[in-house]
Amino acid sequence: MSYLFPSADGIVFDFNGTLFLDERENRESWDIISREIRGKALLDDEFSSLNGRTDRDMVRYLLPGCSDAEADRWSERKEGIYKKLCLDRSLPLRDGAKELFRWAIGNDMKIAIASSAPRMNMDWYIPQFNLLDYFSPAAIIAGRYDIPSKPDGAIFRLALDAIGISGDSAIAFEDSKAGVLSAKDAGIRTIYRMRNPGAAPLDIPGITEIESFTELRTR
Repeated sequence: MSYLFPSADGIVFDFNGTLFLDERENRESWDIISREIRGKALLDDEFSSLNGRTDRDMVRYLLPGCSDAEADRWSERKEGIYKKLCLDRSLPLRDGAKELFRWAIGNDMKIAIASSAPRMNMDWYIPQFNLLDYFSPAAIIAGRYDIPSKPDGAIFRLALDAIGISGDSAIAFEDSKAGVLSAKDAGIRTIYRMRNPGAAPLDIPGITEIESFTELRTR
């Protein structure tokens, strides 16, 4: 098995919506929180523009001016609802993800995760999907409220630093507009947008849109 990639030293993956197809569960749980805070669900364009940002950003959109502590309380409630939905539906990693991890490692490519997910979620994903079989703990970047959120490139720059490569020698996989812009801001030249079934293409030049990792296999 091989992949149709340009030459690169490593790959940085977003997690939610990219490696883990949870957009429906994420949307459902945020709609519940939105109804509780402001009496109505998120509009499609609201969710699209906010998708990929941190929980605190999402809560502050719904509840402007709230404190960190209040934002974190709402985040914990949202993530409890979200995790139950994921467990009830037995969601797996995206098809072909682990095969790609193994191929990259076998070809001396370094891999990292750059996720806006809260740390409590990533600490659940890690054993749930045996992520430490593929990623070093230092290369799993998540739950960082001390840096600007996507579309700023800070989280991708941290991931690149963690595996010791530069943006121009890296590949990024993202699903959201904010995430793609974040990868571009970090100087990553080769970006694949993982488009979920039924999602519209992004109007961003210089990216490749696919729906499955298997589309990049050569055999």
